[in-house]
Amino acid sequence: MNSIVKHLFDLKDSFPDLIALKIGERTISYAELIEKSMLVANGLIECGANNETIGLVGQRKVSSYIGLLGILFAGCNFTPINPKYNATRVRSILNNSKIRILVGDNEDINKLKFSKLPDVDACILPEGHSIENSALRVIEVSTLNNFGHLIVPKVNELSDLAYINYTSGSTGTPKGVMVSHSNLLSFLKNMKKIYTLESGFKASQTFDFSFDPSVSDIFFTWANKGVLCVLPESEIMVPTDFIIREKITYWNSVPSIARFMLNTGNLTPNSFPELKNSMFCGEQFPVELANAWRLAAPNSTIENLYGPTEATIYISRYEYKKNDANCKYHNGIVPIGQAFPQHDVKLVDDNGQIIDSGKGEMVFSGPQVTRGYLNDDSKTKTSFLHFDWDKDNNIWYKTGDLGFFNSNNDLECVGRIDSQIKLAGRRIEIGEIESVLNKFESTKEVVVVPTRDEQEIVNGCVGFLIRDISLLEVKNLRKQSIPYLDSVFFPQKFYKINEFPLSQSGKTDRKKLEELARQTDN
Repeated sequence: MNSIVKHLFDLKDSFPDLIALKIGERTISYAELIEKSMLVANGLIECGANNETIGLVGQRKVSSYIGLLGILFAGCNFTPINPKYNATRVRSILNNSKIRILVGDNEDINKLKFSKLPDVDACILPEGHSIENSALRVIEVSTLNNFGHLIVPKVNELSDLAYINYTSGSTGTPKGVMVSHSNLLSFLKNMKKIYTLESGFKASQTFDFSFDPSVSDIFFTWANKGVLCVLPESEIMVPTDFIIREKITYWNSVPSIARFMLNTGNLTPNSFPELKNSMFCGEQFPVELANAWRLAAPNSTIENLYGPTEATIYISRYEYKKNDANCKYHNGIVPIGQAFPQHDVKLVDDNGQIIDSGKGEMVFSGPQVTRGYLNDDSKTKTSFLHFDWDKDNNIWYKTGDLGFFNSNNDLECVGRIDSQIKLAGRRIEIGEIESVLNKFESTKEVVVVPTRDEQEIVNGCVGFLIRDISLLEVKNLRKQSIPYLDSVFFPQKFYKINEFPLSQSGKTDRKKLEELARQTDN
């Protein structure tokens, strides 16, 4: 597989009738998907697109998938633009990427409100018929058909960009991670070494395009001749019926979805006997949840995948075996295991020196590590480094995550460096506090966030629960936790919340909880 673009294009002739995509009741064969994608590619070329960044607008729509593939067939790269983004974020992405052409669903493009956004020359609608802004050049389906289509797609150099994925920066300004064809191809080759799948396997698509595990779902499924089954937004938090209805064999989601299923009684033993592979990523994966999923999917592997966007989706993996249920992992969290083949991971201290034992910041090197952030040399130089102890002069990505190697030499991630709080001169990780509180029934599944003073200095922490807790329960809990937790780190207050807010990627949004605590106290 020297070119993912050519590999996918060739499926049109070798497996024309095989189903590539299923959204609701609609199915799209590989032949139809590729034919329509080539029409989009030709439309882009007619607009003068040449190895540039194209905005991909839309979620969970057929036009989104056709558009994504069409952008690559045209020799361009894509940047996902979620229609849920506010105008400021969209404007920042369009400006930073210099996007002049959008491809996607007409309904979603209309949500962007062009009067408040930078100039865009044209919109291509793979299946749509109109958008509200008449000042733009709109290329609809009928026009695409008149253009005809390319005979073969443009094949990029491995160094060319495949996509730019924007992550939230600490300042609130999105950072555009530049992922090349070489990065993506290395990732897909590593995934191929891990998984052996039969043609026609049923893979889930639970993630929005703006969260990069969606790229894995799409390209790894299609590269292995699978059926990509798109989870409807209405079923995201309780996908039980979807998994059964679509006969999913290859599942991938954030653990929060499994947690919600468990809490609502939708993760019962032997629910999913057809599942063969179950992957979880994006946030810490509790052992308790892994055990519950194993009972629900007794014929499936249970896997924890880890990887920052800057290292192309996933860069380490741990398979949680049946006998692991008896292991004592840090904070009851499943390890992230070993780095992918051809990649290396080290733990470093604040000075960038290797730590032989104990906790340190995880840094990764290898062909999946990207070239940095678009138009932001200062942030790139801060996060993508050369270390004097590496005589091969590799580039290492500083993840900002704390980890350590356990007695089996498996990597365990204990949280973000910035999730540490310091009180009374002592440091503790938020996960440590949650781990202690999770020992007690009254505070099971608590989410703890720091509180800050007017200078943004941490002065304590609070807990959020999806249940009421009385003052007497809190008093007793404080006494019971003394053997495990210094009293200075015990939450100052507990708040009841109907449901935990989620970020765009489906993770628990701790920043929103911090803001909620601040508003409540005021």
